[in-house]
Amino acid sequence: MRKTITIKIMANESGLPVKTVLSKREGLSRREISRLKFSNGILLNGKTCRVTQPVHSEDVLEIIFPEIDGIRLGYLPEKPDILYEDEDVVLVNKPAGMLCHPSHEHQGDDMGTLLQTYYEGQKFTIRAVGRLDKDVSGVMCYAKNQPSAARLSKQRNEQVLHKIYVAVAKGIFDKKQGTLQYRLEKVEGYKDRKISEDGQLCITDYKVLQEYSTGSLLEISIRTGRTHQIRAGMASIGHPLLGDSLYGGKSNAIGRPALHCQSVRMKQPFSGKEIMVEAPLPEDMQKLLK
Repeated sequence: MRKTITIKIMANESGLPVKTVLSKREGLSRREISRLKFSNGILLNGKTCRVTQPVHSEDVLEIIFPEIDGIRLGYLPEKPDILYEDEDVVLVNKPAGMLCHPSHEHQGDDMGTLLQTYYEGQKFTIRAVGRLDKDVSGVMCYAKNQPSAARLSKQRNEQVLHKIYVAVAKGIFDKKQGTLQYRLEKVEGYKDRKISEDGQLCITDYKVLQEYSTGSLLEISIRTGRTHQIRAGMASIGHPLLGDSLYGGKSNAIGRPALHCQSVRMKQPFSGKEIMVEAPLPEDMQKLLK
């Protein structure tokens, strides 16, 4: 259920901008007001308005907090599943269905915002290091300051920060272990990536861990970090991930790509101490394997 708050403007508030009323009367932060603005959740006398628009006595402000993917904007109901943290970095277990960071379509229902809200009042900004697709679960890394973000990005480029994925792909592999090299290109107007000689180079290593009647459990690591690299790469050799309808792996057994970032190995950006974390296989993939 969406939460709605109605405010009747008092005489002493006449002339104030909408954002000031929301801040003073309801105690909303700038971040919360920004989320509401992007979701068209602020109405003045029944119409959407600018947050800089002045109000007048007897006007009625309506604040609507919409729910997206079960997470209410401005009121994130759960704390992040933190696997490791120190003063510079935090590693979390991101659930499938949640973006890594805000986008134009998703303001406030992403892991970056959840972390920033969790650390409310502490003087740092959360920065994503790399990304996972919205429907991919598992370990996600965030820096708590700009120098850490820069050092961790360098670790990604040099393969010091290294991820191991597990996936369930359609079919039985003739070659049980191998390295795929291909080029992926984004095509305007399409969500999927296309194999193309003009695309960006992708290098993907895979190993079959277990075989089932119609699918295979894989361990996958990538030497390059391209959008949809694993999903498009597996589909290109005739083994799309189960549940990945975008690349031909649609399945009634799971409603998303069966892909999970199982572990991350990296170094603390300043001390150089080795950090290794793992995220347990999510319930939907456990059921799929059963």
